[in-house]
Amino acid sequence: MPILKSKPLRRISERLVITLVCLYLLSPFGATFNGVVIPDAHALTYGLIFAALFAWSVTRLRHKWRWHRSALDPIMPLWLLAIGASMLANPEALRRSLIALWFVAIYIATWYFLHDWIANRPSSKELAVDGLLGAGLMVIIFSALQILNTGRLLQPVSVIGNSNALGSVLVVIVPLALRKVWRARAGAHRVIWRIYSAIAIANLILTLSRGAWIGLFVACATLLLLLLAHFALLSPARFLVWWGKRRERSRRLALASSVMVIICLLCAAALIVHSFTLRERSADLRTEIWQSALSQFSHAPFTGQGLFAFGRNNGRHLSIPPAQGYAHAHNLPLNVAAEMGILGLSALGATVALTVHRLHRIWHVKTGEDRLDWIFFVAPVVGFGVHHFFDVTAMMPAVALLGIVSLVLALDPSHEHRLASARSGMLCALGLTLLWICLLALGVRNIPVKSRYIEVLRLSRASNDYPNFGKQALQYRQALDALDELIVSDPTMPVYHLQSAILWGLLAAVGEGDAIAEGIEAFERFLDLEPYHAISWANLAVLQWQSGDRSAAIRSMERARSLAPRVPLFAIKLYQYRNDDPIASISLPHSRYNQDFTRYQFLAESLPVTFLPQITWSFQQP
Repeated sequence: MPILKSKPLRRISERLVITLVCLYLLSPFGATFNGVVIPDAHALTYGLIFAALFAWSVTRLRHKWRWHRSALDPIMPLWLLAIGASMLANPEALRRSLIALWFVAIYIATWYFLHDWIANRPSSKELAVDGLLGAGLMVIIFSALQILNTGRLLQPVSVIGNSNALGSVLVVIVPLALRKVWRARAGAHRVIWRIYSAIAIANLILTLSRGAWIGLFVACATLLLLLLAHFALLSPARFLVWWGKRRERSRRLALASSVMVIICLLCAAALIVHSFTLRERSADLRTEIWQSALSQFSHAPFTGQGLFAFGRNNGRHLSIPPAQGYAHAHNLPLNVAAEMGILGLSALGATVALTVHRLHRIWHVKTGEDRLDWIFFVAPVVGFGVHHFFDVTAMMPAVALLGIVSLVLALDPSHEHRLASARSGMLCALGLTLLWICLLALGVRNIPVKSRYIEVLRLSRASNDYPNFGKQALQYRQALDALDELIVSDPTMPVYHLQSAILWGLLAAVGEGDAIAEGIEAFERFLDLEPYHAISWANLAVLQWQSGDRSAAIRSMERARSLAPRVPLFAIKLYQYRNDDPIASISLPHSRYNQDFTRYQFLAESLPVTFLPQITWSFQQP
């Protein structure tokens, strides 16, 4: 009897722990952008990972788990080859690639961790689903709170912080909630899960994420087709026979539901078409990024521009500003092509082919209720993949981890073959453990550095007023001293040089004598690492002009003008420099096309100003 009591308690505790982990990873302190950039919660995150690793190791040894082959094992060497070749061929982007490589290794380690867990404990699939749905409930609740707070029905971001990423989360959550509806035996449970599914779908619609809408549509269409195939109803003749056996009430209800679905689809199609007429959501916001990706691919078709180097090279092919700088191509195949070339595309294609082959094999192995249950795990993977033809929300670790969990559930590791040798399995488990330990050690080692950088940003935070010689200048000096320490410890990190250059430029604007030369040197260091950042070339030109080096200023402003030809301010300043006009304030229209000039992708700005004041102070005013 005590043993019988302990089993339910253990299951409840496991379910609770997994749900809390999922809640944390999707929270602002976990694997969302805030959680990744701000190091305050990193120690807790790494502590949770270590605890999970310890529990997994103890459970493996205690229950003598065996290592199972993974469906993706054959393509892992190809991915490593593509990544390695892109890094070796692009040493100028190595610092970016090394950062990305740490995350790639985390995802690979997570894949094998979850694969081994579910392969040896298939019942854990239900625990994972419940954890994801619990986290999804948190996401939905915070979306509702945002709507109530703002009074706006459109584009909630919940705890995720981005409407498109929120769409990806819901594309996975909705089919899993529909699975609960299908499996529910009690009427009350079915009603609860129907309400959950409806609210999740409504939340996704409100995100206005067109890619997520399409992803959910394809996911639901896949679900419907697989269900029809399972019941052998894809044949029109068989379907008509089956339809004729239904009760009249059931047929009317099905027809009414079908009409409602068709109306909803037509409304969604109309909304998508109409959205392209909106200035801030026009089609060129995607097509110009895709064209940039194709241009980057054409410059290095075999190895690409380097892992995570799309954002670095984007300014080479787009006028940024007014175009916004993005770190990815908003299309996964194009992003892979730009960063890893043909080798990366080959790895991606092989991954898709292996996945489809594995799903096809599972379809024929499973039967009855087992197959019906599995079908609901396929739909999220399909929807998630389709969404990534229109966005690369997996740039957010929380979304990437959600995609990995979905893929593990769909590929069902419990059907994979065990390694013939127990010793080989132990070596694989030991290798995975060592990989996790190395990744955690690197992460923990970087916590003090990241914390120091955040402190620098907080120290240098200025008001919206024009900086003066008082407390503000003292703060800048203190921040610069701290930045110098960071630069010495890691001279290849571009953002350290950029923030240093901005602070020196602000000091130069108020007449500090040594700031001009220091600012020029800092901008030159940054531009050696990030040569396509047009704003920094313009700021460098101003400092060079103030130093009296007219020819250098003209060259730098010409470089800024060539990189961002659609910015009228650069053309005006270049004209002034060439004609030896004094630097005068120029009033330009305040719009989204001339703001956020100092923003550096995915990192907090050191200052709230939109441009260095020595370019023109009036340019910043609304």
